[in-house]
Amino acid sequence: MQSWRRLRHHIRDLKFQTKIKLAFLLISMIPVIVLGGFCFSETRSLLIKQSKSDLNAALNQSALTLNNQLEVYNKIMNFLSFNQSIVNAANHTYTSTFEMYDQLVNVIDQNFYTARNLNSGIERLTLYTGSNLHQHGQTVHPLDDIKAAEWYPDVMKTTQVLWFSDDTNMYCVRRILNTKQKNPKKNILFARVNYDGLFAPFESLEAQGSEILIQDAKGRVVYSSEHGQKHPTFRAADPSHVEMQWNGQNFTVLQTDISTSGWKVYLYKPTGLITRSAWWIVSTVIFMIVACIAAVAVAGTLFSRKFITRIEQLRNNMKTVEEGSLEVNVVSDSKDEVGDLIRGFGNMVDKTKVLIKKVYVEEIARKEYEMKALQAQINPHFLYNSLSIINWRALRIRATDISEMAQLLSTFYRTTLNKGNNMILVSDEILNVQSYMKIQLIMHSNSFEVEYQTDEAIFPYHMPNLMLQPLIENAIIHGIENRDEGGKIMLSGKLENGCIVFRVEDNGIGIPPDRLSQLLESPSKGYGLKNVHERAKVMYGPEYGITINSIVHLGTEVTLKLPAGE
Repeated sequence: MQSWRRLRHHIRDLKFQTKIKLAFLLISMIPVIVLGGFCFSETRSLLIKQSKSDLNAALNQSALTLNNQLEVYNKIMNFLSFNQSIVNAANHTYTSTFEMYDQLVNVIDQNFYTARNLNSGIERLTLYTGSNLHQHGQTVHPLDDIKAAEWYPDVMKTTQVLWFSDDTNMYCVRRILNTKQKNPKKNILFARVNYDGLFAPFESLEAQGSEILIQDAKGRVVYSSEHGQKHPTFRAADPSHVEMQWNGQNFTVLQTDISTSGWKVYLYKPTGLITRSAWWIVSTVIFMIVACIAAVAVAGTLFSRKFITRIEQLRNNMKTVEEGSLEVNVVSDSKDEVGDLIRGFGNMVDKTKVLIKKVYVEEIARKEYEMKALQAQINPHFLYNSLSIINWRALRIRATDISEMAQLLSTFYRTTLNKGNNMILVSDEILNVQSYMKIQLIMHSNSFEVEYQTDEAIFPYHMPNLMLQPLIENAIIHGIENRDEGGKIMLSGKLENGCIVFRVEDNGIGIPPDRLSQLLESPSKGYGLKNVHERAKVMYGPEYGITINSIVHLGTEVTLKLPAGE
């Protein structure tokens, strides 16, 4: 808040010529910045959309290539699994070593060799059999070798080709089912394919800064371009991502599916790489802004210098007047506002010369005479002496009521005038109110009751004088006097949360709601509630002053709140 105020004062104190330059710059910069920001935002948005579209097309193309390769491997696995020669060889119980050798070499080896030659991506083909075929290199192994594998139960539940990965190894597995035998043997066809060759379609995307993550249907990582490093986690149930933040960096994310294997492919690329091509537009906009600032600065300097010349002449003339000399020559034939200002100043100086003698010589002398006369009139000693004579003579003729009235008036005016001081002790203010109240009781023939409940703890404090008497007067005139009989006024005063709180309550006729809302706002003819309220707010702040509560036909409560100060 203080910094803002200092900045406002600094701007206010700048030279007018500088303010004109700054105004030129501000007015010119607003459209430049708005249009430049809009262009950059729209261009960035279009680039991101286009890049996403290109990335999505490239991702789908790579995924399609991978899917086609997987279908080729699946067809090879299905072909071998349905090859009746291989099925018979895997389900036969051998009694002759020659017969077993013949099946291994001429059936299984021959077919596996042909399949591997047809697709160089197959690195290994193995038949895991439950028959009594002996282990034969990498071609035939007993089924017991893989029963502990994690994927074994899943393979035995289906006849589909299933894909599994292990670090940088990729496998496809299929159960060989013989429908011609009543109790066929358990046989599984296993193939290991070239890992790098299988995922080669994604190399072009990785070369452009994209990262690839492939997960199977259970969320297990099949392939990651970061090769064992930490990567973001994607849940298969989630919809396709658009934006994400990972490792303190924003990424654009795309997703596609591999239908053959049920895999999900995620591509995530730093958004900064996508928007990098927009920076040349930013550079162009910045250059244009700088050029506009320079042009406006030059134009503003020339314009303000031409415009300010006459104002500076007027300012110099004003300084001469400030120094006490009215002998200045200010002339201008221009018809614009500055010319009017110069001519107006010249007329003002001329009229000042004429008026200064009258005001200084005649008016000041008259005011001094009036002040002396007023001071002679305000002499409290004359009032006190007069009341003392009335009291003395009343006592001589034994007129006690006149004596009491004179004493009450003497006390009331002594505390009211308070030797010219604005502040008064709370005890003296209450004494003033009590004197005033007794005078009112005498004037009203004791037709109402008065009750005081003032805490002596507030007596040593000071408060502005003549604050309570208007409240009492208002309660009598507008409340009690309008009752037929049985009027009562109560004055209370006490300390509440570091404040002195006075309450004046009466059981008068009350105040209508429409009048109550305007009571402290509308002007009064005398020193009424509004004056007391405004005086308290001016002296102590808006949280102090008067609050009024009233119920029609029941009475009114006026509360005065002041700070407790010594």
